[in-house]
Amino acid sequence: MQRVKRLILSALVIAAVFSGTVAHAAATNLPAGMLIGDQYGITVGVDGAYFIDWDGIEASDTLTKSLTILNTEPYAFKVSMTAEPLEETGPLQLLDEIHLTLKLDGRILYDGRVRGDEGVDMIRNALDLGNYESGQMRVLDISMEVSPEMKKYYWKTSEAFLKWNFYAVREVSPDEDGPKTGEIIKYGLYGVMLCMTVATAILIIVKKKQKKEESA
Repeated sequence: MQRVKRLILSALVIAAVFSGTVAHAAATNLPAGMLIGDQYGITVGVDGAYFIDWDGIEASDTLTKSLTILNTEPYAFKVSMTAEPLEETGPLQLLDEIHLTLKLDGRILYDGRVRGDEGVDMIRNALDLGNYESGQMRVLDISMEVSPEMKKYYWKTSEAFLKWNFYAVREVSPDEDGPKTGEIIKYGLYGVMLCMTVATAILIIVKKKQKKEESA
């Protein structure tokens, strides 16, 4: 029977504006200006769908992808990713047989099993892909290599499913987070002056009313 070994990876992009850990982000559509796509022009849609379907895997095979992450939104975003092993079927545990290297602009971020739990445990903790100011772009290089020692099976199929979750979290600037100290003082003084003006006007009205009552 023909040998078939297959790895299917799907990527889901999750966008959120919140304070706290990435793991608790709520799923929404990807911001229209947060663009992620590979060297073949395949982009992540607003629904977050992106798949890597690697079929007919053999020992020592390699697969490379380059994901360009570009922020055209007017706001800064922090991007990160997690790994979520879903299912493995057949005689081989493919997620243990494939080595994954992730490089961001040439700097290695992850180097271990494709399931995502070696060194930086992407299953438990989000892998930081950096901050992206408006107009900023970075390249995430994905390299996968099958172990040269992978055993050959000819009578059964082996498949593995893995989901990558990309998170785009809006970075709130100090201007958006609240008024600065100088602004607090400035607007505080305005408030005091307004209160004094209102109090003076009330006092004038009261005095005029008293004069009218006395003259009457």
